[in-house]
Parts: sequence; C-alpha cells; structure tokens
Amino acid sequence: MKYTFVLYIAAFVAAQENVPLTFCIDEAVVIALNNHPVASKIDFAERKDVLLQQQSLELEPVQLRYWRSGASAGTHTLFSATQNFGSILEHVRRAQHHRAAISAQQAARTLTVEELAWKVKAAYTDVVYYNQRLEIMLEHAPLFEALIYVAEARMTADSISDLERVSTGARYAAFISRMYIAQEEAKRAELRLRQIMNLPDEEIKISQTTLGLYQIHPDKPVNERFNPVKHNAFDDAMLSEAQAAVNLEKSRMYPAIHAGYVYQNIEGAGRFQGWMAGMSLPVWVQPQRARIKQAQTDLKIKEMETKYRQFSDNVHVETLKSLLNDYFLLISFSRENLLVEAGLIVDEVEKNFLAGRITDFAGAFTKLGDAVNSHLNYLEYMSLYNQTALELEFFTQ
Repeated sequence: MKYTFVLYIAAFVAAQENVPLTFCIDEAVVIALNNHPVASKIDFAERKDVLLQQQSLELEPVQLRYWRSGASAGTHTLFSATQNFGSILEHVRRAQHHRAAISAQQAARTLTVEELAWKVKAAYTDVVYYNQRLEIMLEHAPLFEALIYVAEARMTADSISDLERVSTGARYAAFISRMYIAQEEAKRAELRLRQIMNLPDEEIKISQTTLGLYQIHPDKPVNERFNPVKHNAFDDAMLSEAQAAVNLEKSRMYPAIHAGYVYQNIEGAGRFQGWMAGMSLPVWVQPQRARIKQAQTDLKIKEMETKYRQFSDNVHVETLKSLLNDYFLLISFSRENLLVEAGLIVDEVEKNFLAGRITDFAGAFTKLGDAVNSHLNYLEYMSLYNQTALELEFFTQ
C-alpha cells in the first residue's frame, strides 16, 4: 500500500481544484482496495475473528442451590454452588477449531481481495483498449469525411448508378456508426472502472494511453510463473478447519469435570462445609458418534472438492496458456503483415484522392474500412491477450 498516502493527497487536491484524478493501473488497485466495501468488510471480519477466539473457553453457568426447612427439632439450612468445567480436551480442541476457522476465513478474504485487484486491472485495461480503439477511428475519420464530401458531389451526376450511390453511402454510414459505438463503449468502460473502484463523484483520467503486452509475474523465475497455486492456501485452511471439527466432536466423548462448595447448618448439630468434585460420563453416545461421522464425512467432501479444484485449476491454467500463445501469434501476424498492408492501403487511397484519380468511391471506402478493421483487429488481439494474461496472473499468484 505504498501509494495510499500519495493517492489520498492527490484525490484531495483534485477535489479542491476540480481536476481529474489521474492514476496508473497499480494505483487504481490501491484506490479500489481503500474505497471498495470489501475493505470495510475485512475490518469488521477481523474484529469478528478476535471475538470468535474469545469464545474458545465456554463454561456452563454456576448452579446455586439454597434449601431451608423448619421442624420442632430446629431449622435445617443447606447451600451449594457447583461449576461444570467441562472436558479440558474439548476446550483445547475448540480453541484449535476456532483458530482453523479464522485461518480459513482469512484465506477466503485474501482470495476476495486478489479477485478485486484482478477485476480492477481488467477494467482499467478495457478503458485503455476502448479509448485507443476510438482514437484509431478518429484518426481515419478526416479521410472518410473528405471522401464522402467529394463522392456526394459526384453522386449528382447521371453517370453514377444507384448501386454505386447506395454502396458508397452505406460504407460511409457503417464507419460513422462504428465510431459512435466506439464512443459509447469507451464511456461504458470508464463507468465499469468507476464502479469497481467505487468513485461515484470524482472525475477520473487514466495515465496509460496505449496497450502493451501485459507481463505476468516478471519478478518470478520463468519455471515458476505459471504454477496454479491460487487456491492452495485456501484449500489447506479449509481442510485444517474440517479436521479440527472432527477432533472437536471426538473430544466431546471424554468425561467432563465439575466441582462445588457445600455449606450445611443443622440446628443443634452444628455447621458443616466442604468441597466436592465429580465427573460426568457420557452414557448414551450414539448421537455423538453420529456427529463425529458427520464431521468426518464433511472432511471427505472437502478433500474431494480440493482435489477437483486443484485439477480444475491445472486445466484452466493450461487453457489460458494455450490461449495466450494463440493471441500472441495473431498479434505477431497482424503486426508483421496486416498492419503493414493497412498502412499501404491508406497511403494509396490518400494519394489517389489528393491526385483526383478516384472513380470508384465505394471501392475506396471498402479499402479504407478494411484498413481500419486491420488496426482494430490487432488492437482486439492485444486486449484479448492482456485480459487472458491478467486472469492467468490471478490463478498463478
């Protein structure tokens, strides 16, 4: 959380001066973890952990008895106080179970925080993608505008067929529609980011403007970057809790200890007082044996769930790695071939337009549309690669 203090100062200054709050992808994660309700829930959950630990030693209420009777021979008074201390082993096992439950809850909260960080990064990357997508279309818009201006002037001539007139207008309208959709998609992407970061009022601005290939765990050795370890700590904690529950139920088969104090006053005979100790032995054990078997069954279920989740994570990670390779190949092919071709097409159309050599405006619009599509497809491959890389990072961290 090294950015927290700096970001709070930046947010305060931005609010005072009414300027956008600018941040990079890592800073976006920090802001979200401080603003999102998940952070508040973690604070309350930690308080509940402390309260749960304080419940380890549970004693039954002290039993107080007072008895007094009167007769011709005199009065008889009896007072006793008894405390059932329960099974010592049960108290120990309950404390162990509470610690295991707290560890399981902490592991689950860690997963929740890491999932939130993944979603913030994914939403941030989407904003970069849709903004750059819109920039590509705005970059080519002037040439489309110039072409349609000249084309409309020529469309008044009798030599222009209805098909060419309709085709030219349709291709230009398609580009304008896609540009409008790109604007709306960029707005929606920013709204999603604001929602995940819980920034309803502040005006935001991301500092990243172009997509690059996201690096997964650059600080780890290559042979350790893709180990599916996401649920290992969580699974270990859940199994420990289930085993602790079995041990706790077994401990309840052991005898409970109780002790007490007795005071007795018999008129004419004197006063008597003393201490007593005893042991409670379970006689009807069938219900408790059933609870032990139930806890053991829960443990086996969690073992099967853990085994399947580890297998599922392995398969999912391998699938993501395969997709990552596919997207990388598409990116490389597009960069080395399609983008080069798209650049040459735009140059050719622009030169022919400036020289007045364009006669087939529908064909020119088609070529320009294909060139823009090549750029957009390349950008989409980059986005798919980054989203896959972010998900792969989540499952291997």
